[in-house]
Amino acid sequence: MSATVDVDNPTPSQRAAAIEQLRDKLSDEVNSYCSDLDIWRFSVARQLDTEKAAVMINAWYEWRKQANVDDLAVAQPDNENPVPCAVRGYSAVADANVTAGIGVDDAQLRLTRTLGGGCWHKRDRDGRPVYIERAGRHIIKDIPKTSSTSGLIEFHVLLQEFLTRTLLPECSQLAEETVWQQVVVIDLAGVSLVALSHIPALNMLREMLARDQMLYPERMYRTYVVNAPPVFITAWKMIRSWLDPRVISKIQILGKDHAELLDQIPAHNLPSFLGGSCKCSHMPGGCVPSVPLGNYPDLPRSAYAHLRHQVQISYTEPRHSFVCETMPVGNGPTPMSSPLMGYAGWLGIKRDSPRNSAPTSPTPMRTQHVFVRFSTDRGRGVVVEVLWQPLGSDSLDDGTLVYPEALFEPQRAPVLLELEAPNRAGQLVVNWRVANFDEGQAPFPRPEEAQIPIQLEYSVDTEDELLTAFSLPPIKRS
Repeated sequence: MSATVDVDNPTPSQRAAAIEQLRDKLSDEVNSYCSDLDIWRFSVARQLDTEKAAVMINAWYEWRKQANVDDLAVAQPDNENPVPCAVRGYSAVADANVTAGIGVDDAQLRLTRTLGGGCWHKRDRDGRPVYIERAGRHIIKDIPKTSSTSGLIEFHVLLQEFLTRTLLPECSQLAEETVWQQVVVIDLAGVSLVALSHIPALNMLREMLARDQMLYPERMYRTYVVNAPPVFITAWKMIRSWLDPRVISKIQILGKDHAELLDQIPAHNLPSFLGGSCKCSHMPGGCVPSVPLGNYPDLPRSAYAHLRHQVQISYTEPRHSFVCETMPVGNGPTPMSSPLMGYAGWLGIKRDSPRNSAPTSPTPMRTQHVFVRFSTDRGRGVVVEVLWQPLGSDSLDDGTLVYPEALFEPQRAPVLLELEAPNRAGQLVVNWRVANFDEGQAPFPRPEEAQIPIQLEYSVDTEDELLTAFSLPPIKRS
């Protein structure tokens, strides 16, 4: 293949010729496993040198088979596996944070608590998924204590497989063309010289980067390193020595002035802390939840093990409501009221429909902030809506929509929601319903499956109650 081919803008015939030449070097077994896109990625990674690309792709194939990579529990629309990190703005999986579900092991939870926070957050201007990492908030010294190098690499492989199998296909469908790369934003706000010179963590990073370049070549379109302090230059000189020249060419180092991000990512898809307008206020932690930053409650596994209320919903009886009274801040909180057995809200009903009566003496509850924990044992997901109306009002028209309808998938892992009710006396109504068949991408249940009830378990607590119960520090909201 001629060295004059521009691998970033090849003609169709040049691309086809490169793929054919590399396939001629591979066995039937490897050829049948690889898509043309796989062949092209490895060709580009070795600058169309077929001999080097063949060595690389054969090693990749052997690794995938020996490590059983294709059997990893990757969250996809047709399964109930948990997401590996926070997700915002996709339909293949609902918005989610990492919580202590059955499919999330303790090692991953411990690692999550040392990392500054990562999230696949919507798309760039060309439809590529955007991954944001708050690397400046990593607790660097604790990462080698929390995870081995192999454990960190296994976690990174899970992230890459989620990108490849779940997010990129959705982005391709929306763009009506193949989307095969992501944009990465690494935010170094808060990083220290000590963190940048921590040798054990740097060794782990070097090994992870080496594996990434060998096993997932050309998955990165561009990386922006933002809020890079002057001391980062010294670390960057070392880090770049570990990278392939082509990878280096895709990395841009930016300081506090990173308005250039808006050329790549529209403002409504870029978090406000990076210069955009997005806040993801519907999720605890906002756009990128971070345990080290303390911007959402880091609940232990026990917080989801014994939720206070258990009810059954189904495709024939799809709704359930919880009602409690709110009191202005300053009135002491007391334990939660019992749930309203029935349905009390706006979800899927006419405004003139009669409303079920609330419990005779709902227990007063201090607001502003209220947290809802819930999980289900199966299903396609549930839609949640929360409304508030003044105490004494019997009209839904007097109500305020506190939390608009949103789809969640608590069958993957428990969900934690944060609500903010008006600082007035009133009633807070939390509504759940089974997801309709046109909501989300999960497959429809078979007729016999649709007859099986779905177990919904939940607890509703004030912020004070939740933080006190699990000995958590105050939440740091921006």
